[in-house]
Amino acid sequence: MERIDMNHFLRSQNKLLNKDLGNFNLFWVQELDTCAVQPIPYNRRDFYKINLLKGAYTIHLADKTYEIQKRGLFFGNPSYPYNWIPKGADSHSGVYCIFNKEFFHHFGNIDAYQMFRPEGDNVIELTEGLYDEIEGIFEKMDVAFRSAYQHKYDKIRNLIFEVLHSVNEVSTKETRINRHDAAASRITGSFLELLERQFPLELKNRQVPLRNAADFADTLAIHENYLNRVLKKTMGSTTTQLIQQRFLQEARVLIKHSSIDISEIAYLLGFKEVSHFSNFFKKYEGLSPLQYRKV
Repeated sequence: MERIDMNHFLRSQNKLLNKDLGNFNLFWVQELDTCAVQPIPYNRRDFYKINLLKGAYTIHLADKTYEIQKRGLFFGNPSYPYNWIPKGADSHSGVYCIFNKEFFHHFGNIDAYQMFRPEGDNVIELTEGLYDEIEGIFEKMDVAFRSAYQHKYDKIRNLIFEVLHSVNEVSTKETRINRHDAAASRITGSFLELLERQFPLELKNRQVPLRNAADFADTLAIHENYLNRVLKKTMGSTTTQLIQQRFLQEARVLIKHSSIDISEIAYLLGFKEVSHFSNFFKKYEGLSPLQYRKV
């Protein structure tokens, strides 16, 4: 079985996956491999993934967290960020395959399967028997992938569907992983830390680097829609609303308790035009910045 350095793989993933042609790859994970003993970066990938895991793991998927105790199967989709973290001193191993959407062009809609949807059974705890069965399917994939058989990729596609159908047939309330919202709290905390870190604006000519939802999502390596969904759930407000509230709070302080020109305050807060800042402030306060300063 071939071992793979995960860091090297992540750096070279674009070479492995050609979006125009559609591609597939498969890796066996050994106990000493990087991806078996170290956390994988929490972000989105450019490919679908089916990961058979042996050992105890914590898996963060979008705004949910799952715990695998002994054996599990994880399905990753390019639409949402994820990572997995090995737990404890026990051995960790497994196998996973990756492929892009074009790999299944004319062979079915991979997104139609519930395990690739955010609300689906993306992580499943496996019995020993089911683990062995799915591992056997991966072994068949590996043999086909290394062969010179002319239609090997058609065979691999069928084997992937075999995994999906095996999971669908046994996916019950007993096999599903209990999800909790630790990831939502973690994302919310990271967002608030980033937001607060930009203030107070005491130094002239130091603009806030993160001004909108996209800026924060990029810094946190998650999709903007997921960040918005998490904050709406945990804070009761959208990403944009929380940013605007904090900017407004800082604007009030600078206008009332400093002698900095209104134009300079607008610049520090990242507004390109003073008029834009004035409109923003008046929308929420009912007064222009100059009127607010005089009150």
